[in-house]
Amino acid sequence: MQKTVKKINRKEETENNLKYWNSKTLDEKLDAVQQLREQYITLFNKQAEYNESRKRLRRFYKIIKQS
Repeated sequence: MQKTVKKINRKEETENNLKYWNSKTLDEKLDAVQQLREQYITLFNKQAEYNESRKRLRRFYKIIKQS
């Protein structure tokens, strides 16, 4: 296997990232965020904390909907 190195201009890479994410729909962006959240929860074994926070969010959501 031949090793290769590619130099990347940071400014150009930032612009390419912005163009990429600006071209995505809102649903695609939300899916990407959800995938990252799930990876974080799995990687750092945060399932219990995640479940607890979901309960609080639902309770808060219900209060908002009642008023």
